[in-house]
Amino acid sequence: MSESKSTYAAVKPAPDDARDGFDEAKYARRDKRIKVLRIIQSTLSALLSIAIAVFQGRVYWTYQNTKAVPGAWPVVPDVVPTILLFSVAVAALVFDICMIIAYLRPRSKLAPWAVRVGGAAHYAVASAKTVSYAISAVISKTSFDFGNNSGQNADLWSYTCTEQAAVVHGIQAESNCNSQYASWAFAICQLGLEIFGWVISILVLRQSDSRLSSQAVDERFTAYSGDVNRRMGEATPHFNPAL
Repeated sequence: MSESKSTYAAVKPAPDDARDGFDEAKYARRDKRIKVLRIIQSTLSALLSIAIAVFQGRVYWTYQNTKAVPGAWPVVPDVVPTILLFSVAVAALVFDICMIIAYLRPRSKLAPWAVRVGGAAHYAVASAKTVSYAISAVISKTSFDFGNNSGQNADLWSYTCTEQAAVVHGIQAESNCNSQYASWAFAICQLGLEIFGWVISILVLRQSDSRLSSQAVDERFTAYSGDVNRRMGEATPHFNPAL
């Protein structure tokens, strides 16, 4: 008698190719959308950082060039809010440029360095950036409000908005007053962009979890189907034709 064929159909150990192709296409589309959102966020953030750095640097430069003029500035000026916001803007600009290079020019010579700064340390730097902009914006506005309410106007922002500063030649009081107000408004916008960035990060984590979950399901299905095939093979009767 010839060997009997198995009466059971083997369970396929591999997932369906069509489903795999659909999942990969879906993940690819999501990755592309997330990349576009990251580029938009980094570009807008870089532009705002440039504006803040230019405005704050301009008023500090004006102060340094005219501080020797008698009566041009407060006797004991408070330059900490100006320097703090300027420093945060410069540091944020470096980070945003690294992110843009990492996304747009992945094969450039600067890409490996940009990826290390903007990629591996992304969440740490993004957290520091968010906190720094929040602190600097609060300090700047608090100093401005305190200067106006107390009449001391020791900080550069509130001082350049006073009538006393308006009559001083060479410090461009009105222009510097407006630019510092714009810097503070841009810092608030930066906080909005950072919140937007964290939303993107959540999407990235969900994307990763979804992909890992899908892979885990495929692995469990493969292991289960392989075990089923083995058991079915053991349960199938085999006949020895020599008997």
